[in-house]
Order: sequence, then structure tokens, then C-alpha cells
Amino acid sequence: MKKHTKEVIWSKGRTHEELAKQTSWSSSKDWSGLSGLSVEAYDFQDFIACTAHTSNGRSFSKYFQIPLDKVQEFCDNLLEVRQSMLSQQSKQND
Repeated sequence: MKKHTKEVIWSKGRTHEELAKQTSWSSSKDWSGLSGLSVEAYDFQDFIACTAHTSNGRSFSKYFQIPLDKVQEFCDNLLEVRQSMLSQQSKQND
């Protein structure tokens, strides 16, 4: 059994500067500043788990799962939306 883990962190700690970099995580029950994500999977699973990081570090109670057969679609859509936003920002700066 092998665990695969990668992290994407965009804010570390609780200083004013770092808290300003946070995005947000929300559900019907709570809200939290989002400092990053851990992406992981075990060899035997059929999904990838994404766990939130807050200013206190990794938050094991805030996570979501993506089925393996939908990971590529998720990434493609994420990149498509990113490109659309970058194009819009470029037009606004012209």
C-alpha cells in the first residue's frame, strides 16, 4: 500500500500579510480561511482526496474526493476557467 501526496500552499501562518492571501472554504455549517490543499491517494482507492489547509495547518475535517475517472475532466475545467479569467484580466488591462 503506497500513499501519494502533494501539497499546494498559498498562505502560511497567521500574520496579517499571510491571512490576506487566504481564499475561503465554506459549507452550510461553517466557513474557514483556506491556505492550501493536500492532494492524496492510496494505491487501492478509486478517488483522489483533497484536504484543506487553514492558518493552523492541515484540517482533516475539511476535504472532498474526486473519482479517478473524473480527475482529468476536473483539471481540464479548472485550466479552462483559469484561462478565461486571465484573458478577461488581460482585456481589462488594455
